[in-house]
Amino acid sequence: MPETVDDAAPGSGTDFAEYRLTLLGDVTVSNGGAPIPLLRRERLLVALLALQGSRPRGYIAGTLWPDAPEERARASLRQSVRNLKQVLPEGFVVGRGSLSLAPDLDVDVWDVRQHCDDVLSGGGGRLTVRRAVDAVNAIVGPELLLGEFDDWVDQERRRLQRQRLHALEHLTRELTRLGETSWAITAAEAAAELDPLREEPAALLIALHMAEGSVVEARRTFDSFRRRLRAELRVDPSPRVAALLR
Repeated sequence: MPETVDDAAPGSGTDFAEYRLTLLGDVTVSNGGAPIPLLRRERLLVALLALQGSRPRGYIAGTLWPDAPEERARASLRQSVRNLKQVLPEGFVVGRGSLSLAPDLDVDVWDVRQHCDDVLSGGGGRLTVRRAVDAVNAIVGPELLLGEFDDWVDQERRRLQRQRLHALEHLTRELTRLGETSWAITAAEAAAELDPLREEPAALLIALHMAEGSVVEARRTFDSFRRRLRAELRVDPSPRVAALLR
């Protein structure tokens, strides 16, 4: 959820319960399931505010128009805000010197971050099978801001990837503890897909397959991981991972 804006405009009283902002995959703003057409820079403006919370106008302009002179970037930001106000209700974007989004919006990334935080912090108490499975389903999903490659997008994508990765690794261990091997494998595979060169998801998957007696699957996972490491980094898996096959 975004930060509070000290200089935010008064609330409009609009009920945003029917509005949903999707940042995983393609960026979309919808009302009651119907997408609202936005230009690319307006979509990125909304995405930036959703991901980073309240930000000064100068910061936003410099981030979204990094190659433009300051005055031109600020003018472009003013135009984008005007464009948003033509298609979105009052209070969707609020603020004067700084801008933010209405705090009661439904934003998919906020949901994912909350699930990750709950998993890693122990929020809500010890994980049950139902809560763990719900968390896996909530955390696994498309890439953030698919097809966008600005520097700030790359940073936000890596940040979310780390949150998802650590949460999925923790869920793998917890689901294993709970005896839910199939779901543990699903969580480990999702973690490995997020970072194919990271050792921990591969080790978790190999250990799970070995525990099930699936030596062939364990060997296949190990060989695939070794080929990726050799191709990308010219190294072999650590002895710890190799020892899991014994």
